[in-house]
Amino acid sequence: MMTPYEKWHFDMMGYIVLPKAVPAADIARMKERGNEWAALPDEKLPKPMSTYAKPAFDPTKTRALNYVEYVDPVFQRALLNKEIMRVVLTLTDNCPQVLLASLQVYPANGGPGALHSGSEGGIHNPANYYQAAGDRVFATFLNVGVCVSDSVTGDGFVCLPGSHKSNFRYPDEITVDTPEPLVIAPKLRAGDVVIFTELLRHGGRNWQQPEPRMVLYTRYCTSYASWSVNYRALPEYAHMLPPDLVELMEPMGFQNRKKVTKRLLEELGAKT
Repeated sequence: MMTPYEKWHFDMMGYIVLPKAVPAADIARMKERGNEWAALPDEKLPKPMSTYAKPAFDPTKTRALNYVEYVDPVFQRALLNKEIMRVVLTLTDNCPQVLLASLQVYPANGGPGALHSGSEGGIHNPANYYQAAGDRVFATFLNVGVCVSDSVTGDGFVCLPGSHKSNFRYPDEITVDTPEPLVIAPKLRAGDVVIFTELLRHGGRNWQQPEPRMVLYTRYCTSYASWSVNYRALPEYAHMLPPDLVELMEPMGFQNRKKVTKRLLEELGAKT
């Protein structure tokens, strides 16, 4: 379901951008909820939302608002978005599992995120693996970033293109601030979606704009070689999710197709 150009670009660069994949009305709702929640300490967030390691509340620091998909249907729609799913299905060979969704809020001067990941050759962890052959591209661990804010000034998300296929360790002197052509910052508009393999070396430059940058990050993996093998919908809160999303969170062997996968493939007119 990915186009030949998308496959070529993903294989060459380690990422692709889907322009305007999420409707403007949904982006506006995500931004509204993000601003609302970013102003609250953890204990006042709606359940089951939380932040990593329950940090001390500081609105000047980058904050990851987790489990947002349980609280507002706008995030559920994003996780099941057909334009996103046609790429995720292709890259996981139609065996996807969705992991934790997190609305990341990056305030002005919140500090850079160091470059991380990147292939170094040798034997690969099957839970974080990339390969391409014939007409197929395959990745067992994907990051999907829904841009809730424009990011067109060279700060924000950056990556080292091609690093997902490197056979050598990256040089330590290459950082998030290394200029192009080594480290690039794709121009991303609100509603655009960037999809990249976790093997791609990536990070974030210091956000220097007056308005916070927001990105809804979701991780998708293969349902049988998962980074988090015990991950599924939270039992106490699963009733807050649509059945398709609950099923998409389940692990499953590669021999079978999930019902939600079959439905999406039919709706996308894909040949399986």
